[in-house]
Amino acid sequence: MANSELFQKSRADYLKFVNHYAAGTFLDNNIQASNYTKIALVPTVATIKDWSKLYQQFKLGEAYSNEQYWQDESKYLVDVTQAKEWLEELFKDTFKITAVGAEFLEGVGNRSSEQSVQLTEATDSADNCYYILQSGFPALEAKSNTLKNSADFSYDRDIFSIDSANNVSYDEKNLIQLLLTLVKDYFDRDIATDELVAKLPVFRACGTFSDYGKPAVTGNRLCMVLKTAHKNELKLPADQTQLDKLANGESLQFEKVSRSAAWKANEQKRLEWLLAGMQTAQNES
Repeated sequence: MANSELFQKSRADYLKFVNHYAAGTFLDNNIQASNYTKIALVPTVATIKDWSKLYQQFKLGEAYSNEQYWQDESKYLVDVTQAKEWLEELFKDTFKITAVGAEFLEGVGNRSSEQSVQLTEATDSADNCYYILQSGFPALEAKSNTLKNSADFSYDRDIFSIDSANNVSYDEKNLIQLLLTLVKDYFDRDIATDELVAKLPVFRACGTFSDYGKPAVTGNRLCMVLKTAHKNELKLPADQTQLDKLANGESLQFEKVSRSAAWKANEQKRLEWLLAGMQTAQNES
């Protein structure tokens, strides 16, 4: 299936690894409290594997590891405060931010809003799931291509098109399908089409990676908000409880969590990386 390449020239500016647009998936599927301000997203098992291959190929080391990540973890932080406040203003309800997924470029992270994808999951007072998708055009096209060519998803759309006058436009229906596919990819959650309740019209946005809902005529990102009737059934122990288990050499138990083996492996890896970072910080102090 042919890739969409309308924004290839923009992505070419970020080819640290020749011919490789090194975008990787970073997650936090267990944001326990809505009053957190900074959330550390951690690379998935697949991202660590893919970036490690690039490190070896370009003689940068044997693996992409905790060392590279914690050298400047600020590149992988998200601020969820603005998202919560924005949703509460839009829908006149109380919200909790429950999960965040993102696509980051190796070595760039959240420092380029144009070259990143961000999907935020939140729940209202009735536990309905809402989603905010904000993404730069080049990064969104690249992620759409990746999902389109993956055997794990039935997604087969293109978000952007170009007309005879060389004007680029986006397809809102296809963007909804991409968002729902990202929900499955990041959070292993299946949202049925008949669970979609409302959406804000797609608009161009500006600002930094952590800015939400800032419309702009010439903004370099697209923003979409979906309200669903899908209930958040995922209940997990607080991170500190899990980190204490890991520190004590105890195994994490996910038997009661209805998620895939890949999701569980990513959650295990996220906690292991957080613990390693905490232990490194303690040793340095």
